[in-house]
Amino acid sequence: MPNSRVFSKDRFYLRTEELLNLGGFDNAVPAFNNVYDVYINFNTQGGNPNLMQFLKQHVLIPANNVMNEPGDNLALFCSEAVLPGSSLQTAAVSGLRQGVTQNYAVYRRYPDFNLTFYSQKDYFTQEIFNGWLEYISPTQIEDRNHGSIDRQRSRDNAFKKLKYPRSYKCEMEITSFSSDFLMPESRQNDQRRVDKRTPNYITYYMKNCFPSNIIAAPLAYGNAELIKTTVSFKYDYFTIARGARIDDEDRSLREKAQKLISPFMLAI
Repeated sequence: MPNSRVFSKDRFYLRTEELLNLGGFDNAVPAFNNVYDVYINFNTQGGNPNLMQFLKQHVLIPANNVMNEPGDNLALFCSEAVLPGSSLQTAAVSGLRQGVTQNYAVYRRYPDFNLTFYSQKDYFTQEIFNGWLEYISPTQIEDRNHGSIDRQRSRDNAFKKLKYPRSYKCEMEITSFSSDFLMPESRQNDQRRVDKRTPNYITYYMKNCFPSNIIAAPLAYGNAELIKTTVSFKYDYFTIARGARIDDEDRSLREKAQKLISPFMLAI
């Protein structure tokens, strides 16, 4: 009688040292959800810079010249993010004689995802995403001009005409990584120069993203709270990249090997 895998691999009895040793279960430490980064690249819409030009013209630019890369600024204020999921739409075939219903995949679906941002005191977050939506569906007046806000409000015959999808879709990266990005000696020594290393990470690259819904942010009298803006995004699909840091033992061995090889190469 075949044994269950839990018994054949002795997983029902594991010592702590086996979980932490490289020869056993590597990277047994669980991942945490509060170390991540979100980056929106506003310069990837098919080589068309019109979206970026529109944002520069219609968004109040902060004094720190942040509009060169607004995605870097928004990344600092993303308070909630998700690692996107996907699902398979299936169909079924019922066997008339076998009495077995077989299921098979038809389409792969990529559901929408939400990102939540803190609002700055100059409301830069609202400006960026409202400007993005306005670029997708701009309010136009006579002669197909966008016009100022006052002119739009005073015109009863304003209309909207949608842009082509390629002009407003952007790339997005959501990265979750571990917090062990400092070298052990940097943690112990008080020094100005900090030695960093690439931590374990997983990055989701979303293709052709655009905002579909800006969820209303409530305002209320009472205790002061931070204003948050939640935005829903649609996209075509995602790809995943995962990286692992080089272990400290491997790094020390490489350093020792370099010290041994360098004098030998100089002697030659």
